[in-house]
Amino acid sequence: MVKATRGTLVKCDASIKAMLLDIDSKNGNDFIIEDLDEEHILVKETKIAQLKQRLQSMMKERLKEPESSESEA
Repeated sequence: MVKATRGTLVKCDASIKAMLLDIDSKNGNDFIIEDLDEEHILVKETKIAQLKQRLQSMMKERLKEPESSESEA
């Protein structure tokens, strides 16, 4: 018997896709159904919100602005 999984097509640039693949691999491949091409992945429909939250957390960690020094004023 064939088993189908509902998914959502996600289009993103290469840097975001790399982050999504990293999140997926660190979580037992629980989010991504299929890596389609350079800009598209198929994500489990039930995991979209959780994946989005983890991506936002990862982006906040990586994109923290350095504290400005007082001499720059």
